[in-house]
Amino acid sequence: MSLWLVIPIRGLAAGKSRLACVLGASERLSLNTQWLEALLDAFATLAGGLDCCVVVSPSEDALSYAESRGARAPRETGPGDLNAALEQACEHAREHGAGRILILAADLPGVRSQSLSALIKACGIDSVTLIADKTGTGTNGMLLPADAARGFAFGEGSLARHEQLFATPGQPVTRWRDAGLALDIDTPADLSAWQQTT
Repeated sequence: MSLWLVIPIRGLAAGKSRLACVLGASERLSLNTQWLEALLDAFATLAGGLDCCVVVSPSEDALSYAESRGARAPRETGPGDLNAALEQACEHAREHGAGRILILAADLPGVRSQSLSALIKACGIDSVTLIADKTGTGTNGMLLPADAARGFAFGEGSLARHEQLFATPGQPVTRWRDAGLALDIDTPADLSAWQQTT
């Protein structure tokens, strides 16, 4: 069953504007690029390449970078809404033969191929696995059957909403906690916590 990775990203230069109080524009660009590169590298190691990877964004810099790495890079067609962008990217993956879809945020500096491999091996092909963020209330990603990847509820406190959304008869929903996938960088405090581990 073909596994596809979907990565939504606002942009390399435009992303992480909440860090502008502690990082300059060039520093944010560098970090956003570094984090996206790490995620692409982790999946490429696991999958043997990026043929089954979709990076969806409204920004040309992220799309160009993704294409240069061999990933598919459709431009967002909606009004800048994360959930709509994910719908679009998952439909692209389904149209090209995806059996399972792994959705991951682009700001996970601790991601490693070993973490992704453990997740994929542990989760049933008919189940939905929600990847909890550092607070245990948000969703940093999910692994789910391609046919189930319709309708998303990302935003603050999304983990419980996703549990309700995907809970159907015969489709178990579980939570996954992994240190490398839990730390997403949204605030200066997150950045400081990550910098102390590097």
